[in-house]
Amino acid sequence: MGGILSVVGIALTAAIFALVLQKDAPGPAFLLTLAAGLLIFGFAVRGVGQIAQTLDGVLSAAGIEDGLYLPVVKAVGIAAVVRVAAAFCRDAGQSSLAAKVELTGAVAAMAVCLPLFQRVLEMVSTLIR
Repeated sequence: MGGILSVVGIALTAAIFALVLQKDAPGPAFLLTLAAGLLIFGFAVRGVGQIAQTLDGVLSAAGIEDGLYLPVVKAVGIAAVVRVAAAFCRDAGQSSLAAKVELTGAVAAMAVCLPLFQRVLEMVSTLIR
């Protein structure tokens, strides 16, 4: 709970200061927003690490192999990073760059999921035989 309160406090403080600065100094306002976003992203990364450890333990105890769930976890991670990066690009007025980041993220997510698709096809072909 303390972590989310810190994130909310950082976000609201940065948003207020950026709003005040935006009119007279848009560059520093953007840098303040970027710095706050990176700080908040650090909180998220720490949380993801804890989730990954717990999920790995639970799925290993259930006897589910890494090849079945790891691609999905990686794709979700890619989607989160791409969403944040694209939002930063849009905030900076670079919507074209944001679209390219999103396209690259989609390709990366597909590439990460290819082993999972292969496993599913192998399982289906085994069932058909």
